[in-house]
Amino acid sequence: MQSDRFAIFLLKLLLKEQKSTTEKPRFKAGSLFPDGSTTLAALTLVLRGVAEVLSQKSDLSWKIKSDSILSYEKPVNKGRSGKIEYYISDERFSPQKQPLTIDAALTTIEEFDPRAGAIHLIYCAKALELHQPWNQAFEIDDKQLVEYTGLSKRRDLSKSQKLEILDSLVRQPAQVLAEITWLNTDKIPAFTTTDWQIWNVSVEHKFAEAEDSHCKLIGLTVTVKPGEWAKYFLNKSEYYYHTGIITKKTVQTLFSIGKHNVGAARILIWLTFQIVPGLQNRLIGKTLLEIAYGEKRVTAAASDRQLRRCLADDFETDMNVVKKAGWQIELEIGPDWLENKQGKRPAGFWQELLMSRWRFNLPLEAQQRLNNPQSQNRINRQTKNQCQLRSPSGEMIRKARKAKGWSRAFFASTMGKSISWVDAVETNHRQVSAKDLPMLIERLGLNSKD
Repeated sequence: MQSDRFAIFLLKLLLKEQKSTTEKPRFKAGSLFPDGSTTLAALTLVLRGVAEVLSQKSDLSWKIKSDSILSYEKPVNKGRSGKIEYYISDERFSPQKQPLTIDAALTTIEEFDPRAGAIHLIYCAKALELHQPWNQAFEIDDKQLVEYTGLSKRRDLSKSQKLEILDSLVRQPAQVLAEITWLNTDKIPAFTTTDWQIWNVSVEHKFAEAEDSHCKLIGLTVTVKPGEWAKYFLNKSEYYYHTGIITKKTVQTLFSIGKHNVGAARILIWLTFQIVPGLQNRLIGKTLLEIAYGEKRVTAAASDRQLRRCLADDFETDMNVVKKAGWQIELEIGPDWLENKQGKRPAGFWQELLMSRWRFNLPLEAQQRLNNPQSQNRINRQTKNQCQLRSPSGEMIRKARKAKGWSRAFFASTMGKSISWVDAVETNHRQVSAKDLPMLIERLGLNSKD
């Protein structure tokens, strides 16, 4: 009898193990990637600059101000709308961060880890979950970070090693400060931020006593409060509200390649913030090379044969990494050897690479999230109340779209429509259909009773 029970127990255990190895992990409602592959994130201009600093580092156009402070200036609308000046701080543990002078800033910049870009993207997504991010904070614990970054797949690392890696990275995005000077425009009054912090990060460590009586790190919780910038660039009711989609594969690829494929990391960061669905997202090879390896190295390669070969080799490897991360890449103009990995590069290959033209699009999972309408069941439930919904005017739709920082092409892609449809709706030449109305109201965050 006991042997039969033991046999049944072993059978159940075996079946359970087989099931656990074949089933895909289930994502909780509170997961950063609720569908298992994508999430919405704040991708506003201010946050893009932080990502550039973390990835491009000293290859950016840094300037020395009169007080010997190192700054990176990013004009807004070619300077007509203002500017954003970025600074570096190394006061990781101080709530009152101050910008560094040139030598200290350059040292800190070179210490930035490319994996901090992945942490920054996680912060961008978490900030979007807050109702008033300039007044609120979010928390992430080590278990969530291990899952989001893909460290859970690293069987070669102990828990302690994973925690040490995370602990060294979570504060780095907070070391980038930004002073925003916005000029008076027709729609937005002038303002200047007094709080330069992008992310105010604090880390709570959990320790346990080890066998040798030393304290051992067993867990950590990161608390992040967005700075004053969020009031102007992540405000659903005023100013600008710009969001986009990031994929889990992009975040985990960024984290996994680390310092091994810096060029690929730079390209992935650039694409995440710059590629807009529905537009002709084209880049020439020279621009891509400068993004990946810096303008100085690309210029130097013109007179250095060995450097040209090295950069061309790295470029092929890095573009392959970007493709494996899910990004859609098409060589529109360029020689066969760029796509035929077995082909030998001809004389003059460098000039051909510089003049090549590439087209990019979002990963398929991001496109599907953008273009697929809501589930039919949800639409059916909403149609019961459509008689109570009133279509907003074209002017209201246009203002709501611009308040989000969306182009007509981006808005059209979120609705699964054409740009001409957006033009017709915003100029009141076409009414939003009863079927499309609930989605439009949800996408733009409009009040359905207005």
